[in-house]
Amino acid sequence: MKIYSSIKILSAVILVLIFGMLNNSCDLQVTVMGYPQEIFVVADSLLWTEVGPEIMEVFEAPVYTPIPEPSFALQWIPLRELNAYKDRMNVFLIGIAGDKNPTSEYLKSILPAEIQSGVENDQNYHFFSNDLFARGQINLFLYAKDKMTFRQRFDQYKDDIFSEFNKRYLKRLSEDMFKQAEQKDIEQFILEKYGWKIRVQHDYFIATQDINAKYIWLRRMEPDRWVSVWEMKGDASDLTLDSLIKTRDKVLGKYYQGDWVDRDETYLMNVEFSGHPASKVVGIWQNDSLYVGGPFRTYAFKDSLSSKIYYVDIAVMAPDKQVKPFLDQLEVIANTFEMAKQQ
Repeated sequence: MKIYSSIKILSAVILVLIFGMLNNSCDLQVTVMGYPQEIFVVADSLLWTEVGPEIMEVFEAPVYTPIPEPSFALQWIPLRELNAYKDRMNVFLIGIAGDKNPTSEYLKSILPAEIQSGVENDQNYHFFSNDLFARGQINLFLYAKDKMTFRQRFDQYKDDIFSEFNKRYLKRLSEDMFKQAEQKDIEQFILEKYGWKIRVQHDYFIATQDINAKYIWLRRMEPDRWVSVWEMKGDASDLTLDSLIKTRDKVLGKYYQGDWVDRDETYLMNVEFSGHPASKVVGIWQNDSLYVGGPFRTYAFKDSLSSKIYYVDIAVMAPDKQVKPFLDQLEVIANTFEMAKQQ
């Protein structure tokens, strides 16, 4: 089992020992089932009534597709129902050390003295675990000495907590996506003709390729989603929001039959991508001629050695479906992109 804590009070070795007793009581031959976006939260009902809205606000933050969809879907369950949900993909456990309810008593029974002492001294608060009750499961413990401290620490660490969970969620998704039928032949073609590496999941095909323009479009149907990659000469001024929108409108307007970016629904983020500082445009695309639209993400970064800007663009069109799961899959593919190492 792998453990993570944002408060580095205890070493990784101690943390593994802390949860070793749980592994002894778990049948890790069981593989998780259910929906990757569902999170089941075990907590006392009164505690959940008080802190649940704050936790849900973080984990169910809307993703606009353009219809708002929750990032994840949380469902509270009482401790007595835990056995029925031990094979689900995401199980969180939260409690208060000073409470006498069954959930907090359960946490006391499984958390050793070192952790409980750290909680009482306000040094420990949250811990991640993999495979706690089933193989492939993501677990989060939130545990504080009292409710006021719980809320203070959650407010303090909520962004880190969500980021770590999302990273683990995408890592698991990546493992599932490329478990079988990865298209190595297309990957090799892209490497040889373009000098890029990107992993290609099953059922994607090359919809358009323009080797001279250094552009390729990978597409998958039902629902329609795609990844485009291209490169252009440029400098830092080409990584502003306005310049990136203009570039996307020009390039993808050509290859996508007139797609354009809705500027009112689009914003810029600074991220790391393919080992480089990068710009990420998050927004909505539309196509007036086809009367369609949907979410897109464009990553762009400048390679200082070649004075080129590399663009990786993902988009979905699924008006009759929940879109975020497909967008997450595209994020996984996009983040496998890298330039081939120069010989």
